[in-house]
Amino acid sequence: MTYKAQLVVRATTKEGVEIIEKVKELANDQSVTFSDKALELLEIAFNPAAASAPAAAPSAPAEKAPAETAVKEEAPAPKAEEPKTFVSKEPVEEDPDGPLPPEEAGPPVDPGLPPKELVGHYVRRRDERGPRAAARILVDFFAVAGPAAGGKVKKLLQQEYSQQEFEELMKPIKRTSEYATYTERAIFGQPSPYSQLNES
Repeated sequence: MTYKAQLVVRATTKEGVEIIEKVKELANDQSVTFSDKALELLEIAFNPAAASAPAAAPSAPAEKAPAETAVKEEAPAPKAEEPKTFVSKEPVEEDPDGPLPPEEAGPPVDPGLPPKELVGHYVRRRDERGPRAAARILVDFFAVAGPAAGGKVKKLLQQEYSQQEFEELMKPIKRTSEYATYTERAIFGQPSPYSQLNES
């Protein structure tokens, strides 16, 4: 038997619209449908245990569960080595399109600047030093940005560049740990140090 249901989401407040936009953005980033992402988030909201433990209905996930717990148990030991391996992933050989390290990208830009100013710095840096140097500005920004400020910066970049150029410039950014942390803040609504400054 096949179960079918439809989820329709409408918002009548500014906050509701922003939440829907966040879910759409996350779905796009993870290459899933809006409905699938919304259902995933609803499942986490109604069943927080589902976020940390896989469902044990079929036999295959039940077999995977011990392996996953083993990985979780081993995780504390490698944590001491993780910063070293992350630093080794930064060189040009690993990701030819990735952002340059801070020491090679040019003078640092304050990630707490208003979105319009920050995008202005990005555009100038891209013209002067290339996309990889400019990408460092966005990586540093997303490391501390709140969801609202992040959305504003993305909209300004979409106004500055074509859709294809925007997608290309965001690809290496989305592969960084800083952007992954930003995405988590967008999902769970965690505050960021610069979110209020960036939203002004």
